[in-house]
Amino acid sequence: MRDPLIPAFSPLGRGEGDGPAFSLLYLRVSVVPAANPVIASEYGKAENPAMTLRRGFTLVELLVAIAIIGILAALLLTVLSHAMMKAHQSTCLNNIRQLSLGSFMYAQDNSRHAGIETSAFPGGNWMGTLNEYASKRGILICPSAPLQEPAPKSGNEQGYSDRAWVRWTSDKKTMFYGSYGYNGWLYSDLKFSETGDPKQKQIFTSEASVPKPELTPVFFDENWVDAWPEENDRPYTNLYTGQPFAVSPDQMGRLTIARHGGRNASSAPRNFSLTDKLPGAINMGFADGHTELAKLESLWSYYWHLNWEPAAVTKN
Repeated sequence: MRDPLIPAFSPLGRGEGDGPAFSLLYLRVSVVPAANPVIASEYGKAENPAMTLRRGFTLVELLVAIAIIGILAALLLTVLSHAMMKAHQSTCLNNIRQLSLGSFMYAQDNSRHAGIETSAFPGGNWMGTLNEYASKRGILICPSAPLQEPAPKSGNEQGYSDRAWVRWTSDKKTMFYGSYGYNGWLYSDLKFSETGDPKQKQIFTSEASVPKPELTPVFFDENWVDAWPEENDRPYTNLYTGQPFAVSPDQMGRLTIARHGGRNASSAPRNFSLTDKLPGAINMGFADGHTELAKLESLWSYYWHLNWEPAAVTKN
């Protein structure tokens, strides 16, 4: 390609007129194409795009980013876990409310609370006598303590803070399972085996015999179907399993399971020191129909049987 000719004017000196005279010249200019054109950056400095390199994350920056993501994920999981526990607690409280209202309706209809036995469900305890009032599907199960599969084909199985109990009727026809227990002192037809047993006088034989219905528990979170708490009962040291149902003394221990109250039911303390304050809480329903979340430490302040005399719990 030939170099282009660029026209130019060259002065020749004074002409005949007033102005200078010019001569038209042609200059040959060589144009050499740049190998790498230079452009202006947004900052006003020249940059060569061929020399511009893309910069990636350094190892330190990558590790910091991963750490931040991990922290945010942990915080999110904690929030979700807490929300799930609150939802389970709320559902559980609603179940106990319905059970307590069923018992209240039974007492209104029969002038006494449910008996311990019915021919339709022999050995079924309150699950049999209150079956008409508490037969709604799922009402016996707390979401924090579901039925563990496979369920036993016969016999009984104790519940834990995160597991439901199982009770078969004596005729082996019906399997009951649930997460809640019943105040045994409300079994209006209960007869103790020994004649003259002083405990017989502690039973609420009629609806009218409950002097403090707002303080008398009916249903509650428990590891078994019922319990007969007494003033001097001690809590059980394992707040995950609770007191074994085969052990008769200290039946308040069946209720001392840390199912609610700010921690996951499966992480309830396994070796609690009796010198410490009881952690956790359970849901409870009362004879007047109301429900509440009760701290384990406060269980001895309620009116469990007739002539109850609240006393400080003995922990040693």
